[in-house]
Amino acid sequence: MPDQEPSLSELLTLKEAAEYSGLSDYYLRDIAQSGRLRAYKIGHFWVTTRQAIDEYIATRRETGFYREDLGT
Repeated sequence: MPDQEPSLSELLTLKEAAEYSGLSDYYLRDIAQSGRLRAYKIGHFWVTTRQAIDEYIATRRETGFYREDLGT
């Protein structure tokens, strides 16, 4: 998320992001904690945006680490 923080309506829980992306919520949590996915921790919950998920997947495709057959 560039200089501006996303609005509340843009935020997805990692479970929602998993449904959107086809990646597991456990994997998304791991990459959020490591800083590879732009995400915010609110209380006990991690949240992100569709844009951040799309950017992460695009980066993986560019580097050749994204498998279309597995969605990872």
